[in-house]
Amino acid sequence: MLGYVRAFKPEMKIKDFELYRGVYCSLCRALGRLYSPVAQLFLSYDFAFAAILRLASGECGCEFSKKRCPYNPLKKCMICGSRKELDFCAHAVVITVYYKVIDNLHDGGIKSKLLAALIYPVVRLMHKKAARLAPEIDKIIGNAMKNQAECEKKKDVCIDEAAHHSADALGKVFSIGFEGERKNSLYNLGYMVDRFVYILDAADDLEKDLKNGSFNPFAKEYSDISDPEIRKAFAKRAEEMLNLTQSSALDAMDSLEKKRFEDILENIVFDGLTFSGETVLKKYLPAEKKKTYRVD
Repeated sequence: MLGYVRAFKPEMKIKDFELYRGVYCSLCRALGRLYSPVAQLFLSYDFAFAAILRLASGECGCEFSKKRCPYNPLKKCMICGSRKELDFCAHAVVITVYYKVIDNLHDGGIKSKLLAALIYPVVRLMHKKAARLAPEIDKIIGNAMKNQAECEKKKDVCIDEAAHHSADALGKVFSIGFEGERKNSLYNLGYMVDRFVYILDAADDLEKDLKNGSFNPFAKEYSDISDPEIRKAFAKRAEEMLNLTQSSALDAMDSLEKKRFEDILENIVFDGLTFSGETVLKKYLPAEKKKTYRVD
C-alpha cells in the first residue's frame, strides 16, 4: 500500500481520530522496539489501517494509555497495549519494505536504485529477523513480488491480472490467524483495498510511466494521455473501476464481525478511499470540473 489508505479527518469524531492516531503511534513504537528507529521511517497510515482492522476483528480487547512521544516529549500519545497485532503489522512493514527495496534494485530508475542500494544493508538485517519471526508473511509477500515481476514482463496484461498478485497477498496477510467467515471477510477486504490502491497508483503514475517507459497496465490503451478528451475518458474509466472495487470492499467490511473501531474502519474505507481517488483523478479533468470538498 502506498499512502492512499488513510482516514478522512473532517468526517471523524475527535475520539475516533485520537484512537486512530493512537494505533499509528503504537505501531511506530513497535517498529522501534523490534527493529530500531530506522524502521520507524517506513511507517505509513496504510499499515495503521491493517493494525486497526486486525485489532477490530480479534477477540481480545484493546486498552489505551497516554504516554509521551520519544521524539516529542512535550506531547502525550494514546498507546495501545495489544502488542500481538501491532508486532504482527510491524513484521509486515519490514518484510514489505525489504521486497520493495529488492524490486527497486532490479527495476527502479536511477534515483530509486541509488536509494535502494543505500538502505539495503540495514533493511536486509531487519528482514532476517522479520522472516524468522513471521515466516508466513515473508512467504506470502515474497511469492507475490516474484509473481508480480513475472506478470509485468508480459506484453498484454490487463488491469485485473496486474492487480491480482499484490491484492491476493494482502488478503492472505490480513486473514492470517483467523478462521471461517471472519477469515473470508478479512481476505476479501484486504484483496479489494489493495486492488483499489493498485488501480489508483497506476492512474496516479500513468503520465510519469509513459514518459519513463515503465510498466503501467493503462499505458497501452491511453498512450496519448496529453489529449484532453483521452484524459477525460481515462478519468471516467478509472473512476468506474475504483467505485466498483470500493463497493466490494465495503461489502466485505459489512460482512465482517467487528468487535471495535467500526466507525474508524468505515471512515477509512468509505471517506478515506473516496478522497484519495478524487485527489488523484482530478488532475485528469478540466479545471472547471475538478471535484472539491466543501464544508458548509
